[in-house]
Amino acid sequence: MTRNYDIVTRCGFTAATAVAVAVAGGLTIGEAIGGANPQHESSHQPLLITADLLFDGTRFMPGQAVLVRDGKIMQVAPAGSIQANGARQLNVPGGTILPGFIDMHTHHIVNAVPPLRTLEHGVTTARDLGGPVAPVSVPAPFRLRQILSGPIITEKGGYPMPVFPASGIEINGPDEARTMVSKLAAQGTNVIAVSLEPGSEEGAPWTNHPATTPPPWPTLSSAELDAAVQQAHKLGLKVTAYLGTPEGVQRALDAGVDEWAHMPCDPLATSLVQLAGSKKVAIDGTLDTLVECTGVHENAAQLFNAGAKLFYSTDMGHPDIPHGIDAQEIHRQLHAGKTVDQALASATSEAGKYLGLAPLGQLVPGAPADIIVIDSDPRVNFKKLEYPLLVSRVERWSSNALRGNDLPNPKNAIQ
Repeated sequence: MTRNYDIVTRCGFTAATAVAVAVAGGLTIGEAIGGANPQHESSHQPLLITADLLFDGTRFMPGQAVLVRDGKIMQVAPAGSIQANGARQLNVPGGTILPGFIDMHTHHIVNAVPPLRTLEHGVTTARDLGGPVAPVSVPAPFRLRQILSGPIITEKGGYPMPVFPASGIEINGPDEARTMVSKLAAQGTNVIAVSLEPGSEEGAPWTNHPATTPPPWPTLSSAELDAAVQQAHKLGLKVTAYLGTPEGVQRALDAGVDEWAHMPCDPLATSLVQLAGSKKVAIDGTLDTLVECTGVHENAAQLFNAGAKLFYSTDMGHPDIPHGIDAQEIHRQLHAGKTVDQALASATSEAGKYLGLAPLGQLVPGAPADIIVIDSDPRVNFKKLEYPLLVSRVERWSSNALRGNDLPNPKNAIQ
């Protein structure tokens, strides 16, 4: 099956911007604004993108160009060295080419975040941790890659039921925990979300929502947690835990939970930090939405320095988070001790590797053509990441591609 690439640009693409972006080789301004028509012959033409800078998912390089054909990156090389006769050409002087962002923690389905808006603002892969098993419908030709956990498995009356009931599902006992994990896996989820969240942390975002019952809320028993983790691992799935307290962290580490859905809100003891770092636990930061929590920034810095994996993730769907790239989330990672390159890698190449989707998140030959282009250097102004001039996203995957013929895919990932 031939795969077309789609071009999505911001609705606010102005005449001045169009002048600033030199377009040649048959790519008209109208096509750039509206997107390539997958039924039109020109959509099968190669596309050559050139800018002053390129971030390939790990490092910045000056003066590079990217050649795209049929939804894949064919070549990345110094500008002027790529022979692409007949290719449409897009040159962005002063701009930067980057991989499309992978948001490791969203709630875009329950909160009805428009997928096209998400794409327009630079996120090409959204990982929904807590909500329906079915992905939100995205009209052709645009496709937001969606990776879903399904509902958060919780104790009766536990988080998220008192504040976000559509995001959770209650179980009672280890047998029900195992059954629910198996059911979610069969329905196509590729990660299992569990709740160890008592809800009593100061400054946590759910404190801004009226709760049906006040915290502390019940959490999964040790037997239920162990059963869920063991069944998920038996089925080849990772487990992410909603937690925010030292007790929840200790329980997650003891049970072999792979990932924390949030940075813990309460301050953590050095011993817990070192243990988490030694296990190289994965953490979805959501630092911007947790900004009012007591210990979130100190925890982030200490955990990153101890060796934990800190991923770009935003909790997109909360009213304080942009629908698309959140530049402030990148900025807060710098305060945790990351370099700009490391922060951007957590949203691109490192996320792709962790999800088993590499080379997604990289600008290398053979990678899917998930590409964003901005008109400046993101190392100077993070905010411009939220308003890309161009977003390229592969139109569709065949059933064979989902099985790994085209792109290594996590078990039962939903596209």
